[in-house]
Amino acid sequence: AATPRAHARWSRARRVARPARSGRTAANVSDDAPTAATGESVSGAARDVGGSASTSDFSSRPYRTAAEYAAEGDAFVARHFVNLKNGIEAVPALRDDLGVDFDFVRIQSTMCEAGDMEKVIGELDANFLLAAALGYSCVVYDYGSRDKKRGAPRALWYGLEFVRYALNVEWFGAADRVPVLRGKNVSRDFSKKIRSFSKSAKKKLRYYRKFLTDDVKKHGCVRLVGVYKFTTHDDDETFYATLLRSACTPRATEALNEERDDDENVFDGGLKKKEEKTRLVSEGACVRALEALGFEAFYGGDADEEWMAQVRGKQS
Repeated sequence: AATPRAHARWSRARRVARPARSGRTAANVSDDAPTAATGESVSGAARDVGGSASTSDFSSRPYRTAAEYAAEGDAFVARHFVNLKNGIEAVPALRDDLGVDFDFVRIQSTMCEAGDMEKVIGELDANFLLAAALGYSCVVYDYGSRDKKRGAPRALWYGLEFVRYALNVEWFGAADRVPVLRGKNVSRDFSKKIRSFSKSAKKKLRYYRKFLTDDVKKHGCVRLVGVYKFTTHDDDETFYATLLRSACTPRATEALNEERDDDENVFDGGLKKKEEKTRLVSEGACVRALEALGFEAFYGGDADEEWMAQVRGKQS
């Protein structure tokens, strides 16, 4: 006969293995309370249904194309985050070409390479996490140098992929898609990493759950998009420091504001306003403008051509 202790272990395992329900919403619980489903059961559910609970049209397959993700971009207001440090190279395009405000974030590729994802989560700041919780599309900019064929920097194809997974698991109790790294389903690996997080790391993520809006809860997942280019300045500390000081110091910001004021008001027999550029607000508008400047967008590993080719090959 089973002992009471063995029966208790069996009961806990049964509860944990229960699959996540579709159409999930964030639970109204305290910061310390665990989510309704653990990463293990979440990843299994995502692997089986293969898509976001909020986007049922794609639930029959474990991938979505970049074009399908991009088609949703106009529905999201964008917040821009420059990844330190290579992402600094995008500052002139954001400031001068798009004319948008931006913040900074730090997703270290070296931490991703070492697999230390708790440190990656630990370095995410309040601006980024609040923007995600409030329903903004968090567009993260970085430049890569090592993989010329694939292009996307590790901070995006690994770091941002994991951040998305972790936020969805801790805030909504389920992943919105199959997490994929370089054509490989990493559901189990990501789930294992989250389960090994310290109490303080989990508490940090759960703290921001209270700020989720009703719209975000209904949508059931966060919106994170990577934007990248190739760089020849990797490890050039002087280049990045000089570029940042020339563009982002108080003096540089003041000069830019004065220049914008001069552009708006031109005296020509009377004061009249110069034709204004269309203000880029939505993620979709910003990404299209960036692609015209030679940038590429990264929507997630499940939109990677290698992964889609594998899945299509198995389905045929």
